[in-house]
Amino acid sequence: MNTSNNLPVPYSSKNKILKVGIPRALYFYKYGPLWVFFLQNLKSEVLISAPTTEKIVATGAKLALSELCVPLKIYFGHVQALIDEYPELDYIFIPRYVSTHEKQYYCPKFLILPETIKYGMNVPIPILTLEVNAKKMHSIEGAIQMGKILGFDQEETSQAWVLALQKYKKFKENMNSSNYIMSLAKLDSNPLHEIKKRKFREVIPENIRGKFPLDILILGHSYNVYESHINKHLIERLQTMDCNVRTIEDLNPEKFKKPVKINKIYEQYWQSEDEILKTARYYLTEGKSEIDGVIFLISFACGPDSLIQELVMRDMKTRKIPFLSLILDEHSGESGVITRIESLVDMIRRKKYN
Repeated sequence: MNTSNNLPVPYSSKNKILKVGIPRALYFYKYGPLWVFFLQNLKSEVLISAPTTEKIVATGAKLALSELCVPLKIYFGHVQALIDEYPELDYIFIPRYVSTHEKQYYCPKFLILPETIKYGMNVPIPILTLEVNAKKMHSIEGAIQMGKILGFDQEETSQAWVLALQKYKKFKENMNSSNYIMSLAKLDSNPLHEIKKRKFREVIPENIRGKFPLDILILGHSYNVYESHINKHLIERLQTMDCNVRTIEDLNPEKFKKPVKINKIYEQYWQSEDEILKTARYYLTEGKSEIDGVIFLISFACGPDSLIQELVMRDMKTRKIPFLSLILDEHSGESGVITRIESLVDMIRRKKYN
């Protein structure tokens, strides 16, 4: 059901299995499994764009405004990759995440993502949107609105959403920093998109591997931490340096219940940054002995990240925890990133074991 406009029109998927494409970018790295399970419960075939390549990044940078952050540029590239690989798609799924907490907002790029793509690209395939906005409705209401477009009534869609949430919760329980990328990859049934394990230069000689390990915390949004192409395969590289990696996903969800106050008056306004600050707070206090150093991944031109990076850096300095911030954009050079990581790891290891 390809149309020349971008307006989603009601169509009964009970009469046909609809093909819905999902860009493998931005919050696919956080909520992707939920979207896939929900769409599959609505009898749709889900097609996911290929893992990020240099071509996808270059295409996105060309299509998007230069002022946009690199994750959003990559998103443009993934939308185009879907169109090129699957021209028979009935919809491209682009969610609108406003808030999942009444007192916080997601970054504006999530609030207007469907419009950003609709008006920023000449998309020949209708856009299907799920709105998540805790400030005005429950998430299931947004799901019901989307279900109507696909031809399902309220009861059918509600059941599909609840089952998807249950499956998503179980899926997340089995995910951690070591298997996160491969777990997401299993959602993609296209064999051409298989993620092949890269072999990196062994920094630590085999005869001393395991004798001087380090625990490194990687802070940042999921679309920076697990987007291996743009962060130069940071997790795998740290592992070759005999480092145990920790991320937000390794932290018990109970640690995210208590809100972060910037001072006696202000709480954290941005929801995604609030998760980062809560993770930092844990490792600055009761979890301090669990890490040897911190790497904070920041998207170039991301205002909220720049603000909290300064807060986290000052707190880490106060607690004398080694800290490195890496600013990522489409021009980030591999050698520069590797050199900074190796320098940090060497410094921490010398300090810890000398």
